[in-house]
Amino acid sequence: MFKKLVLILFIALVAFTSCSKKADDSYLAEMEALIKEKTGDELLEGFIALDKKYPNVLMLKVNISGMLLMKDEVKPAGDYLKAGLPLAKKSSSDGERYVFYTNMAMYSLKSQDPNKCIDYAKQALSFNKEDPLGVTITMAKGYANKGDPISAQKLMKEQWAANPNKFTDVDLFDFLSLLGNEPDNVDNLTIVVGIIDEFIVRKPGVLSFGMQQAQYLEQAGYMTSAFIATFSEMDRMRFLNKVNDENIYAALDEAKKNFDPNSPHLKFLDGFRAYMDEDFDRASAIFDSLTPEVPLNYYTYLQMACRANSSKTSRELVNAFGALEDKFPLFQGYYYYLWTSIRKNNLLSKEDQPLMEHCILSNPGSRFGIETKKALGKLYGLDNGENIMLPDELTVYLMRVRNGEKPEVLEPVAKLLEMKDNPFKDVALNLVPELKKLPGVSDWLNKRLGI
Repeated sequence: MFKKLVLILFIALVAFTSCSKKADDSYLAEMEALIKEKTGDELLEGFIALDKKYPNVLMLKVNISGMLLMKDEVKPAGDYLKAGLPLAKKSSSDGERYVFYTNMAMYSLKSQDPNKCIDYAKQALSFNKEDPLGVTITMAKGYANKGDPISAQKLMKEQWAANPNKFTDVDLFDFLSLLGNEPDNVDNLTIVVGIIDEFIVRKPGVLSFGMQQAQYLEQAGYMTSAFIATFSEMDRMRFLNKVNDENIYAALDEAKKNFDPNSPHLKFLDGFRAYMDEDFDRASAIFDSLTPEVPLNYYTYLQMACRANSSKTSRELVNAFGALEDKFPLFQGYYYYLWTSIRKNNLLSKEDQPLMEHCILSNPGSRFGIETKKALGKLYGLDNGENIMLPDELTVYLMRVRNGEKPEVLEPVAKLLEMKDNPFKDVALNLVPELKKLPGVSDWLNKRLGI
């Protein structure tokens, strides 16, 4: 965390000051060396030592205070900022002043002084209205702490519309809290759902986000969107082997009992079942005929996955589906249906191996992971591709035995070693000497494979 923050501040400040070199700029090389060599507390200590050597360098005080604020060491951060205030007032660099007053605003917020937080944030923005570090979000929190939620929401919404990436995870939670547990209008609800979508993108291995969306949507009476959110959660669980298809089919059948035969909600349930059955023509027709009350990333996935795998598939549809990757990191369903859509267009080749590896590593033991291994094996002329193992998988098995599991756990590795020559087997063979150093493994491999 420190490293990322410091690099952002350092790169920004170097860019801001590069046009006005001074005689004492020798500190820049020392800062660069520190950033390359140190991380965390060691980097902070290095900056503190450098600040003693160069007490009149504002950039150092900015970085030190920023790192201390990240650690919630508020008072020492304030000491460096107060020492830097005269330097900031004399600085001729708008960039330096923007970053300095951004830190001053954060310091004031953490010091429970919302009025100063707002004032310093406004000063920062006077030097850079594009606000690359998101001091506007800090100012919004200042208004919230001051008891002015209307101004706080207005600023948060503007920043959300402009660039959600400026929001840290803490910022997202604060924004959710500001909008309330029961959003009072569809615009707020759309933002709430979007924030949770952002959490899904950032924390793809965490379940329950879909159910949180569903609860918000159901409370608002938006049942189609609530169903979509619910089944986004179930679909992720399906690809993680945490629920089987029969359980989901039973849930769909039970849900159907609550709706009129002509209900659009029932239509969506049929569409989801068609998606699970891989009846993509039917699923695509249903999903394209329905518009959720509130947009969700997962519904876009359903539409694009089904279109790209339908009988109307095309290279253009595949490319459009492929462009969604940043919205579905580690979701095996996305990678699985992307490579199958490429195959349906007779385009699947070894160039798609990275995509297929993403799919496999999302859950190697699922039927989708095994099917992907088989398809990858065929690209290499292998009949038993299900026995392929990727380097990351092999590393996991090595670690398991190192951690005390019995050599028999290496059976999948043995099956790979029995395959005819291929690049995957070569990686495993390179691992054998390391494996044989572990207790009992050499004897087991001798008995199992004669190695």
